[in-house]
Amino acid sequence: MSEWLRKLPGYQVYEPGLERKVLHQLPQFTVMGSLAIALPSLLARLLLSPKAERIIDILVVGTEIFFLGMVLTLAIAALIVMLAKGPAYVADAYPLTESDRPVK
Repeated sequence: MSEWLRKLPGYQVYEPGLERKVLHQLPQFTVMGSLAIALPSLLARLLLSPKAERIIDILVVGTEIFFLGMVLTLAIAALIVMLAKGPAYVADAYPLTESDRPVK
């Protein structure tokens, strides 16, 4: 198994950057953002008629779905950057049968 995960000699290590900060703050951002989006629905319960409540609830649910989709997209992007900054590994050799250079 150790042969499979040989690190490429001479690979460059990159410092963790913004992606680690984003991943660290993402849960707090998600909770606070969801609560902020739900606030109009809660205020509508106190101040408006039932018909207006339903309209606001529909808008809040749509906004919440969009928000969570954007958070998921941001998390995936940060994970991809984090993985790309990881170590490089030696790939398996792949002999080319039809190459421009003749086999020696």
